[in-house]
Amino acid sequence: MKHLTALDRALVLILVPIWLVWFGFGVRTQVNGSGMAVIGTALESPDGYPVVTGEYSVLYSWDPLEQAGLRAGDRLIAAGDVDLRGAVHREWMVQAVEQQEGDLHVALTYERDGERRETRMTLLSGRLLLPWLAGSFAFALSGLFVLLRSKPSGTVRLYFRAAMTVGLTGCLVGDTRWGVYGTLLVLFVPAIFGFPLFIRMAFLFPDDRESGRRWNRIWPWIFASGGFFNLLAYYYGRFAIADVGIALNAVAASAALIVVATRKYQRTDAIGRRQMRWVVVGAWVAVLPILVGTAAAALDPRFGSWLTLSYFGVPLFPVFLLISVLSYNLFDVDRLLSAAASYNALGILFVGGGLVLIPRVATAASAFLPIDPATGQTALSLLLAALVVPANRRLRPQIERLFFAERYAFDEGVTDLVRDLAEREDSDSVTRMVGERLTALLRPESCVIYAVGERGYVSVFEEGAVVPPAFAADSLLVKTLRERRETLALDDAGRRADATALTPFDRAALETLGAAVVVPVLRGDQLLAFLCLGPKRSGDVYTSSDLSQLATVANAVSHELLRFDQEDLARQSQAMQESLRRYVPGAVADQLASGEELASGEREISVLFVDIRGYTGFSEAREAEAVFSTVNRYTETVSRIVRAHGGSVVEFNGDGMMAVFGAPQELAHKERAAIEAGREIVTAVAALDVDDVGDGRTTLTVGVGIATGEDFVGNIQAADRMIWTAIGNTTNLAARLQGLTRDLEAALVVDGVTFARAQAAAEGFEPRPGVAIRGRRDAQDVYALPLAAGR
Repeated sequence: MKHLTALDRALVLILVPIWLVWFGFGVRTQVNGSGMAVIGTALESPDGYPVVTGEYSVLYSWDPLEQAGLRAGDRLIAAGDVDLRGAVHREWMVQAVEQQEGDLHVALTYERDGERRETRMTLLSGRLLLPWLAGSFAFALSGLFVLLRSKPSGTVRLYFRAAMTVGLTGCLVGDTRWGVYGTLLVLFVPAIFGFPLFIRMAFLFPDDRESGRRWNRIWPWIFASGGFFNLLAYYYGRFAIADVGIALNAVAASAALIVVATRKYQRTDAIGRRQMRWVVVGAWVAVLPILVGTAAAALDPRFGSWLTLSYFGVPLFPVFLLISVLSYNLFDVDRLLSAAASYNALGILFVGGGLVLIPRVATAASAFLPIDPATGQTALSLLLAALVVPANRRLRPQIERLFFAERYAFDEGVTDLVRDLAEREDSDSVTRMVGERLTALLRPESCVIYAVGERGYVSVFEEGAVVPPAFAADSLLVKTLRERRETLALDDAGRRADATALTPFDRAALETLGAAVVVPVLRGDQLLAFLCLGPKRSGDVYTSSDLSQLATVANAVSHELLRFDQEDLARQSQAMQESLRRYVPGAVADQLASGEELASGEREISVLFVDIRGYTGFSEAREAEAVFSTVNRYTETVSRIVRAHGGSVVEFNGDGMMAVFGAPQELAHKERAAIEAGREIVTAVAALDVDDVGDGRTTLTVGVGIATGEDFVGNIQAADRMIWTAIGNTTNLAARLQGLTRDLEAALVVDGVTFARAQAAAEGFEPRPGVAIRGRRDAQDVYALPLAAGR
């Protein structure tokens, strides 16, 4: 509880013990099987005896007073041996439960038309409230679990309070004097706080960000009026007025909750929407059985027991809410929703038809056929049940196409891909088709396909801003894929990441590729190839259904590769590997010339990324020769500045460049050197003489991103040579920061470590707290040099 605020700890220490005590009383009621009294009477009559108003029997089908033979206007004189003079509604409830006999009956004396009579009334069995007690346990436990295990947030705190409110409401203990008064209290207090807390939670869930004015903190408390109506009903027995108010308040509050949640759903990101869909599933599971049970009981009183059983769906709601918070990618929630929608629609249709049409059809058929109506109803019901599964096969795809278009397109796309692979004539066309189709269907940030070659596994297809390294045939990654024989999920997006022990190189290489999942292509015990897919550009996660479909693609690729010999794969790998050749950085060349070994391993470095703004538009408006001339002078200028400040240019990629400070040779003040080089690059590139295609002078502008941290630095194995580079989390961060220069309207953007250590070199940088960085779950504080200051 160390992470909790003082208020949180106080609420835990107060509410949890109260709930435990009250829950214990509820368990005792279930064990004893005591009766409970919820009976509508008016206030005391002129001579002090309560009068039956009949309000309860008008509103509810089960009224113990009416079943005992009483009617409106009768005066209750005694319950057992206790005179009821002065016993208003709440006191009458107490006397009813205290005077009950072992069989849930109470002896009553009442007066009608001046004549006193006697009867016996049957109380409501407390065991009928078992679903409420189960819901109380589920809500209270989930609220406490989320508060203690999750990161403190407004959403978590509101859910704990709302869950404890529902938890107390579910413990109805009306079998003793204090149980009656306690029940009246827990029905009154939660009715005040329940709806306002859940509406406030809807404003924050799932990202804990609230958009809107301060008024949004106030207006949900309008629905606290439910407490007044509950007080009017259960404390004073005014059911006719109170039930109208309770119903209107519940409908209005539910509508407000749906509106707030819908607006939040439209504004949140893909993962947030996935979390909210889990809540929708939970609400569906909790509410739909109650609606069906109510409808069935209304159509046929014989199904009255369904209504009681239907409340057992309520305890499942907090389970689904826990999944949405802690493990939203446990299953594919879209699949669950489409299946639930399909089966529920068919269930409502068939159950409704069974209750309304089947008896009439069976009765009509018995007049023409020698079949008993009961037998006909059974046969028709079995026929309807048999139609559910085939009907679901047709209805579910239509639901997915309408509500989950992206999911439907991916499933259909995989089906088409597996079919079209059979028409390919060589391994090159197979890998290219798989890479291009998966890139189009899933829109990952990167897609790299590796195939086995003469010297390990090398890239045969790549899409995205990546420079794929080669993997040795005996690397731990290759061994893991061969032994696990299933897709490797590397992120922890809504589920536990695969706990796979990889070497620092393998892990750094996968981080550089931005791989979220790795899909093996196997033939027996041989790993033929594997696919590395980066995070989806939509921000969504790879669901279990996605991984299953990717495994289907991998199996299809393995089958098709049986048609090609190993020499063809080797030639394919060798041809693609030629595209990886790069010039050796100057500092690396110097160290090699001196005879020193290049040490490989994790070390702290500062990584600098620079990129020309508007390069596409610039190049489209000029001849290739002019573009080449400009880029040549740009690369020469940037390289000279980097070397002058002690850095090493690792690679140029079109108009972008990556440089490292602090490797291969140590650099005492690498952060300061990187920022000074970045400032000089911005100024020098702006001063370059560029041939303009129109009037005036064109000025090149660049964005620079710098990050400092631990990365893998050293040689990586290509098909024909070693490539010296730096790969890992810091390199990825520097590239992301460079991309942020456009959004932040800055010349340079650096991380907190670089800024703190650069000292005077970082003068003029402005803090930008809580910036969302693509590919990272948590926002990060960065520092930006405005465009004006960078010139």
